[in-house]
Amino acid sequence: MTELTIPTPIETVDLRMKDGAIIRLRRHGNPEGPRLILAHGNGFAIDAYYPFWRLLTDEYDLVLYDQRNHGHNPRHDDISHHDVSYFVSDMDCVLDDVETRFGKKPTAGLFHSISAVTAVWHALSVGWRWDALVLFDPPLVPSPGHPLNDIAKSFELMLSDWSKTRPDRFPNVETLADQFAGSKSLSRWVPGSHALMARCILREDIETGEWVLCCPPEGESQVYKTNSELHLCPQFGNIPGPLKVIASDPDDPNVRSPGLVNKALHEEFGHPYEAVPGTTHMVQIEQPEACAKIVNDFFSEIEFST
Repeated sequence: MTELTIPTPIETVDLRMKDGAIIRLRRHGNPEGPRLILAHGNGFAIDAYYPFWRLLTDEYDLVLYDQRNHGHNPRHDDISHHDVSYFVSDMDCVLDDVETRFGKKPTAGLFHSISAVTAVWHALSVGWRWDALVLFDPPLVPSPGHPLNDIAKSFELMLSDWSKTRPDRFPNVETLADQFAGSKSLSRWVPGSHALMARCILREDIETGEWVLCCPPEGESQVYKTNSELHLCPQFGNIPGPLKVIASDPDDPNVRSPGLVNKALHEEFGHPYEAVPGTTHMVQIEQPEACAKIVNDFFSEIEFST
């Protein structure tokens, strides 16, 4: 059985957001290299993407962070603040603090799913603050009237309904890991990823001995619902900097709405785009080597870090 173990970070820093929420940065990789800032999808944690980001540690200075109330971060009391607009504000704070603490250098963002949507909203509302962005299968929802609006919105609302009632306590980490490993939709993950994900999204309740989801289900549900109503797609072409979308396979029999929407956005706006054959939404955990190669090839094309 393959076991994936996260290395000890070079540096760990707690940042305080505008409303007092804490986000814990972890630094890995090569401190002398260009900087990559990475975050994750709704309900997950960036450490669980280790099969992907470990392939970047030789060349790049990696700064990892979990969205508020996810992963390493302590739970913030006000659950109404667990939403995408706060994720956008947090991303801006992270950028400010990273630059202040670690210095200015070429910086790219690598974001999956809801953190990719966050990066789009951040670029459109706050402004372009990157040397490059790589977005992994962002679950953008086209505006009403678009042929894919109903499909994408219904998918987000289905996830919202599912997540608000999902079990949030488990007797041990292995129980959740076994559920992940037994899921047909997650069967393409590389070996060891199911157990790693379970470890990364649970924390022990010392009083009861149970293991509890780091991300509260009501917060996860709220994020899906908000995303269903954002309609950022018409402005996608206004993102000014170098950007590439790495998407799930739109031709796969199990394709979900992000794969279809990202292909449609590419056809409309013409930005750099590549779908990874045979992948679903968790593209970085299903085909980490292919994703890392696409990232490196894109950075070479745009001469990132030079």
